[in-house]
Parts: sequence; structure tokens; C-alpha cells
Amino acid sequence: YNPFKVRILNEKVHTPTTTVYRCGPLIDLCRGPHIRHTGKVKAFAITKNSSTYWEGDQTRETLQRIYGISFPDTKQLKEWKHLQEEAAKRNHRKIGLEQDLFFFHELSPGSCFFYPKGAHIYNKLIDFLRTEYRKRGYQEVISPNIYNSKLWKTSGHWDHYSENMFKTEIEKEVYALKPMNCPGHCLIFSSRLRSWRELPLRMADFGVLHRNEASGALSGLTRVRRFQQDDAHIFCAQSQIKDEIGGCLDFLKQVYGIFGFTFELK
Repeated sequence: YNPFKVRILNEKVHTPTTTVYRCGPLIDLCRGPHIRHTGKVKAFAITKNSSTYWEGDQTRETLQRIYGISFPDTKQLKEWKHLQEEAAKRNHRKIGLEQDLFFFHELSPGSCFFYPKGAHIYNKLIDFLRTEYRKRGYQEVISPNIYNSKLWKTSGHWDHYSENMFKTEIEKEVYALKPMNCPGHCLIFSSRLRSWRELPLRMADFGVLHRNEASGALSGLTRVRRFQQDDAHIFCAQSQIKDEIGGCLDFLKQVYGIFGFTFELK
């Protein structure tokens, strides 16, 4: 039997019974259902594989995650492959290299290098967002990149996100690079006495963030370890919440509309 599934049974299942599925010689611990037999799979393709750690813990066993897709017939598989080939031509990583915009290097995984042309586009986007922020009454701030772990423990990030943070020890104290701006903005807000007349206080920040993503999860510009986020936090009175949420959604609609994006709330 699969030793990892046996481990789940021994460590995670606390009910008198559980469910397994059997398909030929395969016995699998899962919610299911499985197909009745593999003959129902008329066409399939292995799409990619990636590495991961057991339970996401880097100190435990390394596993391989295999991705695949199946179709009721070969015609649908061929159509899907054609769509994938067309999408690959528009892959941002391919375009980034071809147009001399950006690249990645194994000596700094998940951290993008922008060529001059890419940096020009990047800075133009930031200029555009800065203009939009100013129109809506946001004030730009600059906050530190590294904080004592005491802050992350206070914010709750240490208990729920510390495995995704880059840490270091300085003068016998543990510090971590920030993966988000929230706690830093809270420190700015609490740095002096505030008046209700200052509310709503809208802070914007283009600071650099670092997240220790697993190497197998890194994917071009969509999943990285180092990035800048057009991040903002709003401090307001309870009576102002509705208007502030409406303003955020209007902001989102305006910016997304300019770039031809759509969104929906669920």
C-alpha cells in the first residue's frame, strides 16, 4: 500500500470507518468517486510535473506531483492540444525573452530581472497607478522590508504564514522579510495619535515583498518569490466602510476596464 496514504490513515483519520476506492489492483484513499474502469478513458495526456514536500513541510520527503487531463475521445484531445499550442505562442515568459523585456535566472529563483524595455513598461504602469491613487485620495508611503518576528507574531502571520517567509537572525533576534505590507501600515497608523478628522486614511505602497514559495510552484511572473504589489490599506470609521468598499470596487473596475480585464464577485 502507498505509505503516505497509510500515514494519513494512522495520523489523520479519527473516525471508526473511512472510504477507499479500488480500480483493479489500485486501492486509493480518497473521497472519490473513481471511474469504474480505465477503459472509459479514451484519450489522455500528461501535462506537467512538479516537486513538492509532504504536507508542504520542506524538512519532510520530496514528492513529485503529476498533472494530466483526459477526454472522451481523441478528437477533443487534439482540439485541446491545438488550443494549448496557440496559448504557448502568447506565453508571457516566451514574449518576455523574445521582446527583450525580462528573464529569470537559476541563481535567484522566482525573482525577475527586467531589461531596460521591461523596466520602462514596469515604471509606466507604476506611474499610471500612482495617478489613479492620487485621484482617489490615497497617500503613498514607504515602509521597511524587514521586521522583527515580534511584529509577525502580533499580526498572526507567524503562526499561519512563517513557513513562507525568508528569515534571518540579527543580534540574537529573529527577523523576516515582509511578505505583505499590512503590519507595516498598522505601525505607521499607530505611530502617533490620530484624529477622526483624518479618516478615512488611505495608504498606498509599492514596496518590495518576498514570499518563500516552493520551487515547484514558481511560474513565470504569476508565481514568484520577489515582487512589488500595488498595495493599499484603508483606515476608516465603521460608518465609512460601505462607501470605502464601493470606492475600492469602482477603482478596480476603472483600472481593469482600461486593460480589458473583467471580474466578478462571488
